[in-house]
Amino acid sequence: MDIQNLVRERVIGNIKTGMKGENGLPKKLSYFHVEEDKGTTYEMVDIFKQLYPGKPTSLKIRFTSENPFNFKFKRYVNGKAVCIGNDTKAITVGKDDRGNNAQVEIDCGEQCQHRQNGKCKLKGSLKFVLDGIEAGGVWNLSTSGGISLSNIASEIIKYKKAGMSIVDVPFELTLTEQESLAYGKYYSIDLHRLDIKPQLTGERPQIEDKQIPNKQESKQLTEGKKETKKETKKEKVEEKAKEPEVIDKPKPEEKKEEQPKEDFSNYLTVKKFMPTIINNAKFDKIIFEDINSQDVEYVLHPKANQELIKCMPGTVIEMISSKVEADRNILCKYEIKQRIDADGSITEINNNEMKEAV
Repeated sequence: MDIQNLVRERVIGNIKTGMKGENGLPKKLSYFHVEEDKGTTYEMVDIFKQLYPGKPTSLKIRFTSENPFNFKFKRYVNGKAVCIGNDTKAITVGKDDRGNNAQVEIDCGEQCQHRQNGKCKLKGSLKFVLDGIEAGGVWNLSTSGGISLSNIASEIIKYKKAGMSIVDVPFELTLTEQESLAYGKYYSIDLHRLDIKPQLTGERPQIEDKQIPNKQESKQLTEGKKETKKETKKEKVEEKAKEPEVIDKPKPEEKKEEQPKEDFSNYLTVKKFMPTIINNAKFDKIIFEDINSQDVEYVLHPKANQELIKCMPGTVIEMISSKVEADRNILCKYEIKQRIDADGSITEINNNEMKEAV
């Protein structure tokens, strides 16, 4: 065994983007936050706040390793990690042969029920040093946000593919506010290298310079054309005299264009409404049946026209546009084709009014 595999850098503090609220529930923050915990002493909290007073949204950092970002699937119960996996195998709490609690190895994959119900999530851990603080260790930033995980990993992999080292070069971590039309406001972490700036290359595209002729040249060209016309007028008369007479033939009847058949592939029939909670906010989830008799579910865009919610199961819509956010289908624009009301009445709608998000 290589002794280097046993070496781990000491974590001197945890930098967070959330904290527990007054009701004990997690609360997202719009800035980087450090507080006392098992891995962060009061001294580290104080020195961080001296360097970054107030509510910092950006940090100047450097990496001490070429692999500073690690991923694990983690499931928590009462604030404690009870299962940690790498998408192949996981270590969790189970029972041994005597019935006592013990660590056991299990399979880790997408088929796990805890991953399917959202209780087990992919967690990323980024380790770095802060410019301006020398404390003999690294800081740790953990995140489970899909966009943040992608942002950080993409920046690191970009330089790995280019064969460039990321050790001891300046980077910046930023926390920026984003707006999701389906789920409202959230904050994402971005990573950017600071020592590489965009610059112009030596080669520049050649732009063809089309010169516009001046008035005198235009006049000469026009006069030349007139003289040509005079010379060829007599020739045209002679050519027409030589042309044989053409007998008009009856024109064939014009074929009527067939009207395109209506496309029903985007037609959906409402089966049931299922209000759902996403990020502590209520949304309307609708189960539809498509033309292949398959069930599909969509979350109605909160800024879309809510007329569909007033309809009953059996209502038929044409889906105009949709998108995917956080692995959920979002219904953005639609048109009601057949409406079922609460009294059971059926209304056929043939207008072209589009119900859309604004």
